[in-house]
Amino acid sequence: MESVEILLGLAMEASDQGDNDKAIAIYEKILLQKEYWSTPHYNLGLIYKYRCAWEKSFYHNARAVELEPENQAANWNLGIAATMLNRWKVARTCWNVFGMDYEIIDEDTAGNVGRASVRINPNGDAETVWATRICPARARIFNIPFPESGHGFMDVVLNDGSPKGHRISEGKEYSVFDEIQHLERSVYQTFSVKCKPTELDVNFENLRARCREARIGIEDWTAVEWLCQKCSEGTPHETHDKELKSDPEEYHIAFAATSLETLEAVLYSWSDEIGIEYYDPVRHSIAKSEE
Repeated sequence: MESVEILLGLAMEASDQGDNDKAIAIYEKILLQKEYWSTPHYNLGLIYKYRCAWEKSFYHNARAVELEPENQAANWNLGIAATMLNRWKVARTCWNVFGMDYEIIDEDTAGNVGRASVRINPNGDAETVWATRICPARARIFNIPFPESGHGFMDVVLNDGSPKGHRISEGKEYSVFDEIQHLERSVYQTFSVKCKPTELDVNFENLRARCREARIGIEDWTAVEWLCQKCSEGTPHETHDKELKSDPEEYHIAFAATSLETLEAVLYSWSDEIGIEYYDPVRHSIAKSEE
């Protein structure tokens, strides 16, 4: 019979090669011999986390924490699984390991725990957006993602706990967390408008203020930088791969509104007062994200 140490190496090698089914089978074999070993429980919990198999992830991470209470990674992954299963006392206990001060009660942990960046679709056409973290494991997007991403303004996503890179805003550095699962689609629809650049650069803040008052999201899609992977998963340097997403001779403005009528009312009044011409708004169909 192979030793559990040899089996552990084989399981980790299988997982590194992308064969998690084989890794799971080996880990289960290990646990038949040494059920009280935290490492295979943690590794199984990790695999099941990325498969969004929350009951199994919860079980194995809970066993890893029981066997090794100081294992921070297991505590974090248990907190994520507990959040997805509405096991709020467990989630609160886990987050307190990391310096939070949650009361251990059976209530959702949702609130506001600060700003961060989230990389949506991290295993596909990734896009990094700004978000408000509503708990250590969830974030609400406040950018307007491209519709191809399957995400929209104010959507809620489940975020991983290990930062992969940083972004800088107003001189402050923020961690970037990969999305694990798209949780909630908001009521907002995505629109865009192209208009001539004449004086828009002077009057964009006027339009932004009107949108804010009408509870409409607004963002400049005129020029978007696509980062090389090294930059995306680090702190972007000044020279990296970039591509303009639209004709630089015209502005391309994105909006997030609950209806076309609401958006048009703002655009009509703004255009009438400022005198800027624009093309009719385009409503974008948001692709169904893979969850």
